[in-house]
Amino acid sequence: MPALDWGGWGLRRIAGVAGLGYFLGVAIENMEVLGAPTLGSPADEIRAQYADEAFGVVTGFAGALALLFYVVFVVALFGLLREREQEGEGWALIGLVGGVAGPVVAAAGLAADATLIANGGAGFSGPVVEALLDFYLSARMVSGLFVALFLLGVGVAALRSGVLPRWLAWAALAIAVPMTFAPLAAFTAAQELEVVVTIAFGIQTLWIFLLSLRFVLANGVALATLVRRGAFLVLVLAAGLGGIALLAVPGATGSFFAWGLDPEPLAAFAGGVYVGAAVLYAVAFPVPWPQVRALVAAAVVLSVSVFVITLAHTDVFDFDRMQAWAWVVLFAAFSLIMIGILALTPQEGRRRKAVPLEERARLAFGIVAGLLGLLALALWIDPTWLSGASPFDLPPLGGRFAGSWIALLAFLSGWAAVRNRRDEAWLPALALLALPAGALLAALRTVSDLESGAAGAAYAAMLTVLVALGVALLLSTWPDAPRAAARRRRAG
Repeated sequence: MPALDWGGWGLRRIAGVAGLGYFLGVAIENMEVLGAPTLGSPADEIRAQYADEAFGVVTGFAGALALLFYVVFVVALFGLLREREQEGEGWALIGLVGGVAGPVVAAAGLAADATLIANGGAGFSGPVVEALLDFYLSARMVSGLFVALFLLGVGVAALRSGVLPRWLAWAALAIAVPMTFAPLAAFTAAQELEVVVTIAFGIQTLWIFLLSLRFVLANGVALATLVRRGAFLVLVLAAGLGGIALLAVPGATGSFFAWGLDPEPLAAFAGGVYVGAAVLYAVAFPVPWPQVRALVAAAVVLSVSVFVITLAHTDVFDFDRMQAWAWVVLFAAFSLIMIGILALTPQEGRRRKAVPLEERARLAFGIVAGLLGLLALALWIDPTWLSGASPFDLPPLGGRFAGSWIALLAFLSGWAAVRNRRDEAWLPALALLALPAGALLAALRTVSDLESGAAGAAYAAMLTVLVALGVALLLSTWPDAPRAAARRRRAG
């Protein structure tokens, strides 16, 4: 028996992971697409776009990485299609040629982009700066013709072989149509045509994302499980990458975040809880529905509250930037998806007999739920009330945003206390460990910016207590199966 089934699930997984990597790379590369200069833009506008060299390095590197992932995705998809093609058919090969040629042409444009990133165009005359940007954008546009060839080959091959769902195959053929206009948009510099092609590129990226999710997740699971795991995966990727960025550069949120999140300790706090949430939902990814239901309900609390808070503070967001729109769309869609999962997932008919929590564990969950619930409510009403007791300022939007994360912890703790089932309490216990641990890491990252004295010490002490409590509760609620496996390992 081979170690890896390259013709089956193994190859599908490679395509899926590569496709998700491409999607993330494109998302990072195009964070400023709404305000970015277009073909024919003047040199001053181009220099202003490339003034932030660090930001340009990040987006440029993400773009190069996205092209590499794209090639891997194309080659893996070709392998899947080729196996099922009839002899003499060449549609999969057509897809491979277009899928590889497109990134090669786009990569030529990245060289011009890297030149502008290196010095912001300051070392070149205006015409040279404009020529470099036009070459970069034109190369991307011309690559669209080869993308159309890729989509055509994949679409027809998939329809004939049945490797992909028919709706995804037909979608590929539909996206290929506007892609054929890409060279015309590049050579005429017609803005209307450029917009159409840019939208087509975006839809193609979404197509790859949906197909990749199917490859990674749809391994004989029910539709409800597929949707839930897909939502969890998006949360893990978005929260993980966003959290790492906020922890690494909390003072640069104006460049990459949906709004300028100040002060730096608050931005770092957001990054810490993002990373903690990514760990929590990654662990919950394979967990069965009865145990993970609390996390879905908590995600409803978080996403709905953040969406409502966003609508109350739209004046803070710059909707000329993609990040602001992505923030609104993400939380609106996530709210609907989580509510749908919670309402429509069928309940299991038979369950294992409930093992209740230890009384002290249940009491601890209840106390934490009450205290954190009051804190979240106070932050939602008016976070400036707590600025005097906080080690950093709490502006209205940022403070209420922090309140939503605290409400998530309060809800999970309350769920564990009310349900009184050990098999449903271990994920809330993990949340009490992971999120405060991330916030404690954020406090250490920005310790020089925290208020000295009692407020800073109390903040660090509170987070430390929550982390210790999370560890204790996790040990008392850890599922029996992992415990038994650990005992067998120690015995063996």
